[in-house]
Amino acid sequence: MRFRPLVPLAAVVALASCQAAVNVLAELFEERPPSPLDRLSPTSDLRVDSLGRIAGTLVGHGTPRSVHLLTSDTTLIANLVRTYRPGLLRGDDLWSALARARVVSVSPRRSGEDPASGPSVEIARAGSPLGHTEVIPTTILLRGSGCGWRGAQAEIVVEEQRPGRGWARLEGPVAGSLRIGSEVRGFDRGFVHRDPPPAPSPALTDELLARPARAIDSAVSRSLPERDLPLADAGRGRLDVNTLEDIDAADVLPVWIAADRHRYAVALRARRLTPRGDTLLVAGLMVWDSAGAWTQHVFHPTVLQLRRGRLVGWRGAAPVFWRRLEAVTGFGTGRDYLWMEQVSPADGTVLWALLAPRSNTAVAAAEVGGPCS
Repeated sequence: MRFRPLVPLAAVVALASCQAAVNVLAELFEERPPSPLDRLSPTSDLRVDSLGRIAGTLVGHGTPRSVHLLTSDTTLIANLVRTYRPGLLRGDDLWSALARARVVSVSPRRSGEDPASGPSVEIARAGSPLGHTEVIPTTILLRGSGCGWRGAQAEIVVEEQRPGRGWARLEGPVAGSLRIGSEVRGFDRGFVHRDPPPAPSPALTDELLARPARAIDSAVSRSLPERDLPLADAGRGRLDVNTLEDIDAADVLPVWIAADRHRYAVALRARRLTPRGDTLLVAGLMVWDSAGAWTQHVFHPTVLQLRRGRLVGWRGAAPVFWRRLEAVTGFGTGRDYLWMEQVSPADGTVLWALLAPRSNTAVAAAEVGGPCS
């Protein structure tokens, strides 16, 4: 009888152990913000298989007449030159030969044509903020650079598979998806509409500007020496939102991070003043939810100095900022890609990039401007 009190105690211990296990499992499976990136560099998953078929994802831009998909993938460029334009080399190294030619055209192979005539693209789609549709590659342009491999570029020009669908749907920032037929299940034919997430209210927009400003200022301040602190707001008041301004401006847009969930991406570029009178530009790109519970740095915040009207590097920080944010279709995944420009004012380098915001993964990035372009 004297052992009976131990039974309830054992039950309590067992229940506590079960609850602890549940808490551990919940912690393990809880979604956590991914690690921030430092900056983007040219990125590509493009490949040419043994049958000459090109597959991968590209970043690009649409016009009223066609869509231009771009890559700085030197492996792809070299492969295409050696395979389909071998006479270009003439004893020179490949990059010198391509620079001398400036632009080389390669025609995509159609079904039934000789494999030696050109590479083929079996399935191609282009996507915008409004949705995605089938496209047909019409030409591939290989561009040389005076810097050798740096600055070389491949441009795949595509047109709508079914004329009359309306190119306004594919004007501006776009994503391109080239796929091999055997790898694609349930391919979407025709135009597939993307329903945009709800836009933030004016009050929520104010919050989405204030939160990143505090978070980015805090992160930047931890990296600065004591003599540069505290930073004071040197701006002209409210930031310009979703404009083409680079300074005292922000991009705020909703993005689908799942088929039924959205968050808000915010790219901030704001002036700050040090006690010594230096004018700085703090910049960052973050993702938030409406309640402010989810805080995600896509990039480590950075800082540049505004000197005589020019932006220059500051104390070893990455001399870049991010602008022109746009959410484009993730090709039937229910998730969006973030389309953006990364600008390096020191040498004028501009990258177009696609990034998966849920994982901070660079999907595709191409150099479109700079000293070698």
